[in-house]
Amino acid sequence: MTLNKEEFKAMVMLYAANIDGNIQSEEVKVMLEKSGFDTVEKIEKMFAKMSDMEVLNCIRENKAQYAVTEADRLDLIHDICTIIEADEKCTVMEETMVNAMRRLLN
Repeated sequence: MTLNKEEFKAMVMLYAANIDGNIQSEEVKVMLEKSGFDTVEKIEKMFAKMSDMEVLNCIRENKAQYAVTEADRLDLIHDICTIIEADEKCTVMEETMVNAMRRLLN
């Protein structure tokens, strides 16, 4: 599934927000600030129909286009950390996911 850059960013952030199985309103606010309502709404609809493996495969497929440079990857990791920190708590699961996303994006 091919995404544009904003959709890719929203997919990565939504995956991060959902890692604990509960997307907080603070996390949604950050996504909306970074990607816009229309993009987040579109990606949320797609995301709801996808399994974790499908989401990860989608990220893998699109990273070659949107996570090419170190700056691109650092920007995405920063967005992931912003999402995780939005609810002012960081679980071990979230920390593990950030490390996994670093490996996935490289």
